[in-house]
Amino acid sequence: MKVLVAVKRVIDYNVKIRVKPDNSDVDLTNVKMAMNPFCEIAV
Repeated sequence: MKVLVAVKRVIDYNVKIRVKPDNSDVDLTNVKMAMNPFCEIAV
């Protein structure tokens, strides 16, 4: 049996989120990414 599980990469929950100066998006430069906790449970 083969099982396919979609995994989502999100910003690590320990990192403080920074917003871009023009308030258009989240600043992702030099931010630690981690696997979504719910995806970890699925895997």
